[in-house]
Amino acid sequence: MGIVAAVDKGEITRQFIDKAMAYGDFLRKNKLYAFREATETERLMEVALGEKLFWPPNLKQMELLEGWLDPAKRVFTFTGGNRLGKTTIEVIVCLSVMFGRWLWNDKPIIFPKKIYHRRKVRLVGQAWETQIKTVLIPKLREWWPKNRPLETRKNNQGVESFWRDLATGSTLEIMSNVQRSEVFEGEDNDLVAYDEPPDRDIRVACARGLIDRGGRELFAATLIKEAWVHREVIKARLPDGKPNLSVFNVSGRMRDNLGYGLSEEDIQEFASKLKPGEIEARIEGKPSYMQSLVYEKFSRDIHLKKPFKIPLDWIVDFSIDFHPSKPWAVVAMATARNNFKYVCKEFELRGGPKFVGEEIVRYIREGNLRVGRVTIDPLARGDENAHEDAATVYDLLGNTLAAYGIGLEVASKDKSNGIAKVNDLLWTENEMPGLFFFDDCVKTIQQVEDLMYDPETLKDTALKIEDDFTEALYRLALLDTKWYAPIEYDMKLQKNVML
Repeated sequence: MGIVAAVDKGEITRQFIDKAMAYGDFLRKNKLYAFREATETERLMEVALGEKLFWPPNLKQMELLEGWLDPAKRVFTFTGGNRLGKTTIEVIVCLSVMFGRWLWNDKPIIFPKKIYHRRKVRLVGQAWETQIKTVLIPKLREWWPKNRPLETRKNNQGVESFWRDLATGSTLEIMSNVQRSEVFEGEDNDLVAYDEPPDRDIRVACARGLIDRGGRELFAATLIKEAWVHREVIKARLPDGKPNLSVFNVSGRMRDNLGYGLSEEDIQEFASKLKPGEIEARIEGKPSYMQSLVYEKFSRDIHLKKPFKIPLDWIVDFSIDFHPSKPWAVVAMATARNNFKYVCKEFELRGGPKFVGEEIVRYIREGNLRVGRVTIDPLARGDENAHEDAATVYDLLGNTLAAYGIGLEVASKDKSNGIAKVNDLLWTENEMPGLFFFDDCVKTIQQVEDLMYDPETLKDTALKIEDDFTEALYRLALLDTKWYAPIEYDMKLQKNVML
């Protein structure tokens, strides 16, 4: 029966109201039990009391909690606009790790090493007097269940910097980003959480203490200029250069918290006090350093694929970026029957044109690939009129490939349209990706993630820093290869047979 119907039928009795009042009193003192959607009966209690008792997570907070269930995830980031609920979810996760379970559903939290029964959590805030004392401590007090015995100790600044849950013996240590990095060394932890970005050396010192317990990290922050967090945490890589898939990222806008204690009027009032660039970071959750990303549509979760054998009828194009003083960058892109495209191979080669050509041929022969077009940077032709008898890089490479029936063309230098084409492929007008990357193409992926426009001019020309593989990528996109069926020519029957 619905709530309205129950009210209309007079089913909210005095006895029901008494129970609702007792239950409401419990939830006010133990708010963590109410971090979920209310049941039908509980919503009826809210109606009876005229008070909201349950405070469920917003969609972004729920996304983080669901990610926490995956034991393979070790580093978590919760970033975006102000008032997204970052400090709230951070405090809730810290307390839940101490208790060893999610109180709102009584499900246990699985830890990688079960030999430890008392959990150790470290929460790193900003300045003691301004941020920790005025923001973190009140938030911890708000969500600490009053039915759990608690012991706290204050530091020299008068801040409750040490919390012990007497029921489990688990501890919470609060530290400040203004402390020297040396004081963060030596302590093992199950979780280190950062409220706003820490200094890099503090993160490194804390990370060492997570090894013994198989601990986790949580970054809850509004990123403004902390590009190192984006580069080393959000886009972390393994030693072999592959993306580190143990990192779980959640990013949101201020409006993702609408209806969860935040109104549109609140947002508009805050926005009126901000400059345009600040609105992007603080409301839309897009830090200033990301506003210049060339390929902002790229997503590891969407665009990365495990390598597989290229089907024999797919068309594979190659693009070669040549520079006299640097290694050659070669990228191969396969076009599938459905015209989806896959960056399937990259080469970083040191050697002459003949060597590079032969390496490409070896790869083609090993996979029995159907070759489409091969292009090279126009620089490879050099100044052909300067030395009429001198063979250019283009000539030498072209002759090597031609010996195996492969042609060579000069690539386009239309970078602006090439970048636009790649972005169109990353997310098509059909609201789906049309371009994917084998996850072992580590240089290409890294440059796609890191390439930025000049922050001073924001012109269409990307910064000339580590862009050899993305140069090859946009030239492949400009080829706009469309799949077509291969033709087998039968010399005896003198006819074409469509495979």
